[in-house]
Amino acid sequence: MKKILVPVDFSEHTDITCSYALKLADAYQAELMLFHTYFDQIILTDTTFPDSMNMNAVYNEELIQEMHSQAEVNMKKLKEALEIRISEEKIKNVQLKSTIVGGDIEMELKMVCGEYLPQMVIMGTRGLGRNVNVWGRVSTYIINHAKVPVLTVPEIKTFMGFQNVMFAADLSEGNEASIRNILALLKPFNTSLYVVHFQTAKDGEEQKMEALKANFKNLEQKGVIRFDLVGVTDDNQKALDDYVASNGIEIISFQPHKRSVFYNLFTKNITKKNLFSTNIPLLAIPIE
Repeated sequence: MKKILVPVDFSEHTDITCSYALKLADAYQAELMLFHTYFDQIILTDTTFPDSMNMNAVYNEELIQEMHSQAEVNMKKLKEALEIRISEEKIKNVQLKSTIVGGDIEMELKMVCGEYLPQMVIMGTRGLGRNVNVWGRVSTYIINHAKVPVLTVPEIKTFMGFQNVMFAADLSEGNEASIRNILALLKPFNTSLYVVHFQTAKDGEEQKMEALKANFKNLEQKGVIRFDLVGVTDDNQKALDDYVASNGIEIISFQPHKRSVFYNLFTKNITKKNLFSTNIPLLAIPIE
């Protein structure tokens, strides 16, 4: 991993998102690109007088310039704070870069992913002010379409770590590849991986789980990986929350496709909105 893209909004939550980015950058000696978008749409009042329109245009242009200047100040403060952390934590060979653009946050984020070509994206699930809901939509879009791992971090108070990671297995053909990708990605952190299938009474997927386990016998014997079938009755959310709490899960990983059991849990009975309110960082692992 050489490049990590970190969209930031300069909220208090940004510090936690950057904590995850720094840990991964340190492990891989990667470049961190801090990316900020400010809203630069000029809004004119409804008037039939050209002179008034021109005055409003000038006023809005001045406001946009002020927003750009403030974004530069905030980015400088963030970079300085991260450079202090890099020095104090003795992190070496990590390059810190930044870019600021004006525009629509959804469009600009999509564009920077295509131009910068990061090997990973790390971002919060909620933005500051008017971008609260927009960031949720952009996070969902990037998760569904990115060809690289995407880590989304909710509004949590402290860095949780990479020690205990859960993979929500739907027992589809791509699960084996996803598991290997997760283990490779998080190898520097000595992660314990919990492969979990949330099973309903009509599920009957025991044989598929056994077949998946057979590919990881050695790692299971070493305690690196564990496989669990978890019964679900009426409350999918409770089944997930109970498992996370009882096993100290710090990150939930999944395959970002429509058949994923993770998506089913959050779209059939609870809606996608709950996906971003679990208070657990989400790691989307695409497969080729």
